[in-house]
Amino acid sequence: MHEPSMAVKLAGVELKNPVVAASGTFGFGREYSQFYDLSELGAICVKGLTAAPRKGNPPPRIAETPMGILNSVGLQNPGIDAFLAQELPFLRRYDVKVIANLSGDTPEEYGQMCEKLSQAGVDLIELNISCPNVKAGGLAYGTRPDLAAEVTRVAKAHAGATPVMVKLSPNVTDVVAIAQAVADAGADALSLINTLLGMRIDVASRRPILRRNTGGLSGPAVLPVAVRMVWEVSRVGLPILGMGGVSDGDSAAQLMLAGASAVAVGTACLAAPYAPLQVRDGLRDIAARQGLSSVAQLTGAIQPW
Repeated sequence: MHEPSMAVKLAGVELKNPVVAASGTFGFGREYSQFYDLSELGAICVKGLTAAPRKGNPPPRIAETPMGILNSVGLQNPGIDAFLAQELPFLRRYDVKVIANLSGDTPEEYGQMCEKLSQAGVDLIELNISCPNVKAGGLAYGTRPDLAAEVTRVAKAHAGATPVMVKLSPNVTDVVAIAQAVADAGADALSLINTLLGMRIDVASRRPILRRNTGGLSGPAVLPVAVRMVWEVSRVGLPILGMGGVSDGDSAAQLMLAGASAVAVGTACLAAPYAPLQVRDGLRDIAARQGLSSVAQLTGAIQPW
């Protein structure tokens, strides 16, 4: 069988393969580096960063569900300055692209963090716009086109030459409208989907299992929603990092066929540390079986009825 090229481009950034470790379940890569060389990955999207350190939400903050998990970790992280001082130098030991995921309370806060990350030389910045905008009464940026566009414009103005990718929430009525708004505001790429809002209740105690009552649903259960949304958003014309339920080559290929240039593996990492490499190898095998010279030829190759 012919060996297809695995290289892809995401917002102009060359990845050796289309598999990205998703933000949240991979930490800063230290634990997974004990299993394999992180240089095997296309990119690592680090745990969500905030301007100041955060302890996160009180436990329980993870709950298993059929075909997935609920989480309300609450953005626990050491803060952007600790990341730049301790974690980025560690990641730079490896031949892997580094994507920094950001969460902020105000557009100005996003802008300040983008400036720091750009100066530090990260390869790509991912904006988590599922966060509440304190200036807009707690409304999440990602729920309204105008708020999403505002934070995108500020981020782009401070990110220098570093591409900015906006992570879209599925908890909206019209995801294409949000995608178009951030595209018009200058976004270089889109990533989707973020988690779906969900809840589990312990019947015996009658209490929600998560201390914060609700949480974000991820895992194989959300794959069909992710595929549909990537397909819908692909019409906007920006490069897409597809995620949501990626656990093998087939699930990854579905997102690429729907329009994604690369895919991110998240929840699967918690069950199987080698999942990103298995996804990579599965994609290579699919491309080879279909006689493709490059795995990138899967992107947008869906043939709708």
